[in-house]
Amino acid sequence: MLTGNSPEITNLMKRNLLLGILTGVLLGLSFPPFKTGFLAYFVLIPFFLLLEDKHGFSAFRWGYISGLFADIATLFWIGWVTVPGMIGALLVLPLFWGFYAFLHTFLYRRLQFKAYLVVPFLWTAVEYLQSAGETAFPWNFLGYSQSYYLPFIQFAEYLAVFGVSFWVVSINCTIFLLWKKWSLPRLRSVLAIILGILFLLPAVHGIIRMSDNGVRTEKIKIALLQGNIDPFEKWDKDLYDRNFKVYTDLADSAIKGQPDLMIWPETATPFYLRYEMFYLERVKMIADTANLALLTGSVDFDYDDNGDYRYYNSALGFEANLDYIQKYAKMLLVPFSERVPYKNYFPFNVLKNLLFDMALGVGDYSQGSEYKLFTFHPRSWYLDKNNGNAYQAAVAICYESVFPDHIAKLTRMGANILIIITNDAWFGKTSAPHQHQQIAVFRAIENRIPVARCANTGVSCFIDEYGHVSRSTALFEQALIEQEVALTSSCTFYAKYRFLLPLITLIVTLTALIFSIAKRK
Repeated sequence: MLTGNSPEITNLMKRNLLLGILTGVLLGLSFPPFKTGFLAYFVLIPFFLLLEDKHGFSAFRWGYISGLFADIATLFWIGWVTVPGMIGALLVLPLFWGFYAFLHTFLYRRLQFKAYLVVPFLWTAVEYLQSAGETAFPWNFLGYSQSYYLPFIQFAEYLAVFGVSFWVVSINCTIFLLWKKWSLPRLRSVLAIILGILFLLPAVHGIIRMSDNGVRTEKIKIALLQGNIDPFEKWDKDLYDRNFKVYTDLADSAIKGQPDLMIWPETATPFYLRYEMFYLERVKMIADTANLALLTGSVDFDYDDNGDYRYYNSALGFEANLDYIQKYAKMLLVPFSERVPYKNYFPFNVLKNLLFDMALGVGDYSQGSEYKLFTFHPRSWYLDKNNGNAYQAAVAICYESVFPDHIAKLTRMGANILIIITNDAWFGKTSAPHQHQQIAVFRAIENRIPVARCANTGVSCFIDEYGHVSRSTALFEQALIEQEVALTSSCTFYAKYRFLLPLITLIVTLTALIFSIAKRK
């Protein structure tokens, strides 16, 4: 009988911890800025080994511990942004790993190695569940590890990042089974063929798809203004004039290139621009005199039915010689940073009051409630109303760009371009700005839409509909970049049927679980 202090128990604990740590290290090295996404093809193998002799609560516990290592390796930078956010993320997100581990071992104990036919469906279903609800944080999905390997991920226009995660897990399962069943020649040959097909099919599809050089007749010139304002100084009222001048000076330089659209980043105006007449008139004057459209991030507010203020993280759009201001309020807020999730429900209401009392920098923004597109015109239209057609722009504010479903809803409404405005200065010189940029590569491919990404500090860039990144800025530099962007008007399979793969994965997983329960009985 093994006791708590026996050498066997100690060695087993060391082995389990080593496998959990190895899982986290491999996952961390698979993500940007490292271009070693091929490590993701092996990342789950130590995790599978760890789970082989586990079941029930033991599986959940070790799944949670492995998830903790994985989330520390990929999301450590949250501590630079928000301490409550980091605590919340490291408490909540590993629960999904624990939940997966519990179901994985349940299937394995009943189906043995046949369970690995279900594992890609189970993993993808859990990832989808992680992207739902107010605590959603779909940042470090396994599919994002492949963002530098463009030919392999072009099928994301059908299955989104979830499909790429499914593919990566399938590769892990095949390599794991190939290793475990190496002594069986016939099965070894079958698994080797499957592994080859898993790489060959996406590569061939991607190469063919990326060779499509269709002519885009509608083009606009876009100027992205990266002000590189210290996020801790941005909100200082005494520095409003100085910080605002950074953007007006950049705007004066951009005007010389005669852009059709000028973009300022998230909260470039950290005051209520619609109600600050001095600054509002200056912004309108830039649009009017330069005959262009201008989009900027700003805070905004309105009133609820009781007359109480509601504050928003917003985007405001201006057009030359038009008084109407288009606006969009951010709908998906960062949990424990911009808003405490489920703040009116126990125990989150208690946690909200505690975090506010501790003055840990938790925001209390209201959620926007309306999906909407901005309607802009090319510069030629402002000069001659009969010259140039209107185009539709979808706007994602920072964190919103990591939600495939949210962006698909906007593009399905008829967007011709996706604009992402963000303030990545909060992340410091960590991996986060690079991860955030590469996530946008998937939004471009999933919706076959060009992306203009404007950050307060790097990485500002342009991304075409195949995921090619151009004109990237560096971190913590003031920059102005301009480029002609070809507009698109397609609606991809994923944008039309975005729930198809999640639904299939849930159905297959539930069917396998029901079958396993019946088999046990």
